[in-house]
Amino acid sequence: MLLVILGMSLFLIGALGLAIDGGQMYAHRQMAQTAADAAAEAGIMSVLAGTNATSAFPFATGIPPTPFTCSTIDGRTPCVYARTNGFGASAADTVTVDYPSAVAGVPLSSDPVPAIRVTVRRVLNTGLIRFIGPSTTSIGAIGVAAIVNQNNRVPLLVTHPTLANALTNGSAQLKVCGGPPRSIEVNSNNAQAVSISKVVDLSHAGPNDPGDCSSGTGGDFAVFGGPTSAPASLNLGLVGRYDQPATPQRDPYANIPAPAVPALGTKSVISGVGCPVAQCTLYTPGLYSGLVVQNDTALFRPGLYYIVGSAGFSNQANGNMLMAVGYPPDPQTGSGMVVYNTGTGIFDIGANSNAHLVGSDNNSFYEGLLFFEDRNAVALTHNVGGGGTIVLTGALYITNWLSVMQNQPSQYQNLDLGGNAGILINGSIVVGTLSMAGTSFVTFNLAAGPSLITRRAALVR
Repeated sequence: MLLVILGMSLFLIGALGLAIDGGQMYAHRQMAQTAADAAAEAGIMSVLAGTNATSAFPFATGIPPTPFTCSTIDGRTPCVYARTNGFGASAADTVTVDYPSAVAGVPLSSDPVPAIRVTVRRVLNTGLIRFIGPSTTSIGAIGVAAIVNQNNRVPLLVTHPTLANALTNGSAQLKVCGGPPRSIEVNSNNAQAVSISKVVDLSHAGPNDPGDCSSGTGGDFAVFGGPTSAPASLNLGLVGRYDQPATPQRDPYANIPAPAVPALGTKSVISGVGCPVAQCTLYTPGLYSGLVVQNDTALFRPGLYYIVGSAGFSNQANGNMLMAVGYPPDPQTGSGMVVYNTGTGIFDIGANSNAHLVGSDNNSFYEGLLFFEDRNAVALTHNVGGGGTIVLTGALYITNWLSVMQNQPSQYQNLDLGGNAGILINGSIVVGTLSMAGTSFVTFNLAAGPSLITRRAALVR
């Protein structure tokens, strides 16, 4: 009977120990997974944003980063976030960080550091289970986060990293139809990055709308800096959110090279097919020392227009810019055109002029682009507005390199957007800063914008 009692006691102690210690191990295992996931996500966000020692900048030379084990006071981002979530502050914990070059089934970006893996382990003292088993046990978890490639449409993106009032809408109202879930993003870290005094209507933005504001349910407005709460004049619709602080979005066209200088373009006077008046001026693609249309109807054949000098690409009083019809597609731009502007001139579609222009629709470097500003240009203010009818199909890419704006904050591209007759932009805008004026809506059909491979941080394991 003593042996039976002893055996039953050991069994009961073992069962009770398994329940108590097993529950403790399960709870710590769940906490360890939370800590590993948080540390991995924070680490890869620091790479994406370039904000910490685990950022992309120390690795830009191509030298792979070295895996490391966190100390109890380590200030590196993954270590801090692991401690914040309860792991890594004592000798009983081990937090290690390494950088896998591939993750099965995940389309990683081409960043120097595309993924971070955080492994968390803790040694636990057992309770009742030690009477029939070990006095300690180890639990652990692994979190993997990565910068992944994602096929997205480009929102209205304001790229300056530090300025106040990077987006202002003055007296003009802004309406967005369709497009991605995030309709507008402002990268500036300034607490007053956005100044909205008139309606910004995102109530019909987002992927549920075809681009005509007939069925959209709302889009997000994101800003890195501030203000911290949504402006009163911001209409987000049913599902839209005000996202602040939001990680800055990288320039979606940063990998597009500047075009080579082409041969001289030509212009000639024509009439007939495609010319809506008695006579028009037909432009062919090529190099121009400024291209100014005034008191004339200009027809543009498909191709690349390379603008140098101080006159820029300008549509002035009684100017009318149209696409020429009946000409073969261009190898670089398809049936549309791309205007590359360098020098000290600006894009100026203003006065009482009209413009109906279409950007590249070819599967090339310039797919979806209409206006393309030299990213090393001096500070300039461009203009799209006036009393005429303006319909621009394609992306307006008018910004400096991020490094230029970081090193010299006053060197950036501003776009003044507005006009009493209203403007329709079938595509997106990527611009250093955006200011708006006038009394009518400027409408963006983001659903017609180009679809590009963009980068985002994600927890993948």
